[in-house]
Amino acid sequence: MSLEEALQQQEERVDALLKGATRYVSTLKGWKKACQQGHISNMQKAASSASELASGLPEATSESSGAWDFDVRAYLEGDSWRRELQETAAERFGLRILEDDESLISSPVTVRAQPGRGALALGKVSWPLIRPRVVAAELRRLRDRTAAANSQDFLESLLNAAIYLSSKENPVAKFRDIYDLFSLTPGYRKENPPAAFGQQIYALHRSDLRTTRGGRKFEIEYATGKAKERDIFTVLSEDGRPLRYYNIWFK
Repeated sequence: MSLEEALQQQEERVDALLKGATRYVSTLKGWKKACQQGHISNMQKAASSASELASGLPEATSESSGAWDFDVRAYLEGDSWRRELQETAAERFGLRILEDDESLISSPVTVRAQPGRGALALGKVSWPLIRPRVVAAELRRLRDRTAAANSQDFLESLLNAAIYLSSKENPVAKFRDIYDLFSLTPGYRKENPPAAFGQQIYALHRSDLRTTRGGRKFEIEYATGKAKERDIFTVLSEDGRPLRYYNIWFK
């Protein structure tokens, strides 16, 4: 059983408890009203009904609580959480999430499991809301919120790197060389594995940006047959097409 299915079953059990509790509270209100009005017959009926409803609540609550036997730690230690999150994100939000070893990449964040906490790490943030549909919605929100700003900053950093790596008036550089240059910064490669860097290229490519802040135009180029596979950052587009990014040049 998936986590989504297990949580749905538990949610339905709690819904049933809420219906019972609502009837109980409603009966208590009727009981109080009868007391206020001095309607003895209604008071006795409400008291009897409340007693009957109350007697069933502890057993139903205990039964619903005991029905939860999903092993969250085992779920997060295995592959299931990754598969379920990827499927849910694709089906509900059209969001493609890539795998990178034991992590998932959903630009601008890396998603990792924290089995000991029963949580996920979205970037550096420990995220305790692990229902796949909730996680997928947050990943979509993060992507939409940061795409434009991050793409502009990313573009500026690409320009600076290309100027550093190229001696041409209109600098050009391979994305692999830029990535290797960025990776000289301690911790960069850990926070930005190749799959995440590829997603940043894709976000820039699909954005509305056409120039740097200084007005320089740029062009992203795909790999040709002569390009080495190591120098290519392959990203699946939202329609499933593989995009093979190779270099960028500015003019």
